Amino acid sequence: MFELCASILAADFANLARDVQIADSAGADAFHIDIMDGHFVPAISFGIDMVRTMSRLTSKPLDVHLMVESPLLFLPGLAGLGVTRVSVHYEIPGGPDDALQAICSAGMQAGLVLNPETPVKAALPYLKDISQLLLMTVQPGRGGQIYLPGSDEKIATACSMLQAQRSNAVIQVDGGITSSTLPGAYSAGARSIVAGSAVFHGKIKENISKLRNNSVYTLCH
Repeated sequence: MFELCASILAADFANLARDVQIADSAGADAFHIDIMDGHFVPAISFGIDMVRTMSRLTSKPLDVHLMVESPLLFLPGLAGLGVTRVSVHYEIPGGPDDALQAICSAGMQAGLVLNPETPVKAALPYLKDISQLLLMTVQPGRGGQIYLPGSDEKIATACSMLQAQRSNAVIQVDGGITSSTLPGAYSAGARSIVAGSAVFHGKIKENISKLRNNSVYTLCH
């Protein structure tokens, strides 16, 4: 029905292996890793070493989100670690063209990220290169934010655009996802859901079950 990507930005880093293993066994489909450089966004988060650690903790796909000004610097290391997907921002200096092509050339799936203020039509020139269109439903750079009003409408617009262009790209959403906001995002067309706090804050197994079951109930009624 939808892919659940557990964002480790919200995990307990003192017990990362434990949290990842619980989320893995509880039904997370993939793990989302935010790499921030302190320039494209103010925060600094993970680097290649965290991706290496995650590759040892799980066999699930690793979905890397590069919030960095120079994504080309990270791509050889990510490819060498067997990363499945890498997403880069439309808004980076010089545009995403070279990075998207390099991701594909390295044998990884490419994703394009749009910040909340960027219209979905900005993705049109890149649809041939991407397998994923990541729509930020909060301002990028920190976790725990509230799902932005108008996000469902933007997802629906993106879905219509992809259908009109006969694109197979999957819409992913990231930011403010809870069991309450997930059904709206899904109904609008999102099929890959990034969730951090809603997975890792509290009892992980119960949280994932709630995201799955409550959301499915809402979607079906």
